[in-house]
Amino acid sequence: MVRKIKKVVAPVRVDFGGGTTDIEPFYSKYGGAVLNCSIQKYIVGEIISNNKNVSLKYSGNIPTSSGLGTSGAMTLVWLALITGEKDKGKLCEWVYNISQARELFNDGKQDQYAAAFGGINFFEFDKKGKVKISKLNLKKSIIKKLENNLTLVYTGKPHYSGDTNSAMINNLKKGKNVNNFLAIKRIAYNMKQALLREDLEKFASLMNEETRQRKMLDKTIVPKNLQELIKEGMKNGAKAAKICGSGGGGSILFFGNKKKLKKKFGSKVIDFKFDFNGLRWIK
Repeated sequence: MVRKIKKVVAPVRVDFGGGTTDIEPFYSKYGGAVLNCSIQKYIVGEIISNNKNVSLKYSGNIPTSSGLGTSGAMTLVWLALITGEKDKGKLCEWVYNISQARELFNDGKQDQYAAAFGGINFFEFDKKGKVKISKLNLKKSIIKKLENNLTLVYTGKPHYSGDTNSAMINNLKKGKNVNNFLAIKRIAYNMKQALLREDLEKFASLMNEETRQRKMLDKTIVPKNLQELIKEGMKNGAKAAKICGSGGGGSILFFGNKKKLKKKFGSKVIDFKFDFNGLRWIK
C-alpha cells in the first residue's frame, strides 16, 4: 500500500533585470540587485512511502533547462520536504550554501528566493550576502497589463547556467565586463521604478537595454540562434526581448502584441500568470 507523507510546491521565476549580480564574486564587491517574478509553473515534490521504502518524487510543468530557475526551486522543495523547516529565508540560504559547497556551479540567490516568496519582488544583495526583499504591490490593472503584454518563448535549446555563469564570472575576474555588470544592476533599479510609476513603455525599453548589456558579458550568452529568434519576435509584434536566466539557451521573454507572438511561436510559448503564493506545504 502506497501512502503519501508530504507534498511541497514552489513556483519558478522569470527574471526581469539584474540577473547574475546575485552571484559571488560580484555582490561581495559591488552589491547586487534583481527584479523578478514568480509564475504559475511549478516544481512539485512528494515524499512517498510504502511498507518497504521511502522515495522522493519530483514533477514540473515546464520544459527542461528553461532558464527559469528550476534547479533552485527544486533544491528548495527538497530541503522543505526533508527538514520540515518552515522559515523561508533560512531555507533559501541553505539552498545557496549547498550550491556553493558543491563547487560545481556559479549559482546565485535569486532563484530560490523567488520560489520561496512568490510575487513580483526586488531583491538586493549586500556585500555580506544578506538579502533585502522589497515586494512590489502593484495595482491589479498593472499586473493584468503585464500579463497581457508578456510572452515567454522556449528557444528549444537547453540552458546550462553553470556554463554561462562561469563564462561571465571568469570575464568579471579578469576585469573585462565590470561596467556591463554595473549597468545591469542599475537597470534592475530603473525597472523597479518604471513598474512603480506604471510606465510599461519604459519597462519594455529597459528589457532591451538589459539584453544589450548582457550580450556584452560573454559571446556565449546570446548566440546566433537566439539572436535570430529575437529578430523574429520583433518582426511579429514584440517591442522588447529579454534573455531569461544567464542566457545561452532556455527562454526569451518578449513584451508586445501577445496575439501575434503566440501565432508566430505556437507550441514554443509558455503561457503563464504571476504566482503570489511562493513555497507551499500541502498535506
